[in-house]
Amino acid sequence: MNNPRSRRNRLFPDIARRLRSQLGDAGEVLDASTPEELERAVARFRAARVDVLGVNGGDGTGHYVLTAFARAYGDEPLPRLLLLRGGAMNTVAHGHGIRGGPERILRDVLARRRDGFPLPTVPRDLLRVSADGGPPRYGFIFGVGAIVAFLDAYYRTRRPSPAVAAVLVARAFASALVGGPFAAALTRRERLRVTSDGDEWPDERYLALAAASTPDIGLGFRAFQRCGEQPGSFHAVGVTGSVGQLALAIPRLLRGAPWRRRLAQDEVARELVIEGNGPRFTIDGDLYPAERTVRVETGPAVEIMVP
Repeated sequence: MNNPRSRRNRLFPDIARRLRSQLGDAGEVLDASTPEELERAVARFRAARVDVLGVNGGDGTGHYVLTAFARAYGDEPLPRLLLLRGGAMNTVAHGHGIRGGPERILRDVLARRRDGFPLPTVPRDLLRVSADGGPPRYGFIFGVGAIVAFLDAYYRTRRPSPAVAAVLVARAFASALVGGPFAAALTRRERLRVTSDGDEWPDERYLALAAASTPDIGLGFRAFQRCGEQPGSFHAVGVTGSVGQLALAIPRLLRGAPWRRRLAQDEVARELVIEGNGPRFTIDGDLYPAERTVRVETGPAVEIMVP
């Protein structure tokens, strides 16, 4: 599945033709830049009973494609997922050790298949996210609060890239050290009522609230190491500590160390219910509004192909 609108594909518009040439008779490349094109592509791939779904785009493209496939497949197993890193944000791929560009990744997979080597995978449960009882969307990383505020600032740069994201993180912590307005805008606390598997969390004001079924939230922060602790669950984290405490914890989070209670509440859960006054949220980097309630549940499983 190719997204012509992704960042890498806009920079290299000939990439879909080159991927088709690489695939030959081993598969098919379909463009999906509109909901109608995506719906037709899902129907075609499902009818063909594809065993590997390659996504040439970033996290947002993967989120849209997986949402379409999960809705269409229902209780049927999803095809294995091959992330080709064709977007500005490739957090999920990066967190699974997938490196290189679309052509290199596809070439390596085709070579392994041709030579009869097994294609290793990592099982992950998708997150099933619905707002105010609306239709579900599917992805790997969910967040509200400072995560949404950071993405707003990131997209305003109009130059999305890992380097720009790293600069924004450094700027935010520098601003926090002097009590600057940039940090204040990013770290405004949100009053939320949070329930995890029926148990209400004691805190109400959150710097950030996130859930993920993949360990890496971006920029090397392996903040969700417990995501694979129990099958059919995800790792949920509510940050209630100060910005200074969070800054001091960064070296530990980069190592994948556990969250400390004075900084955050974290749980392994199957369902997370968030209630607030118009909480905005993100799924894999895409932003959505909610009037009152957002529900995060364990969705269908998918096998991510890894090097």
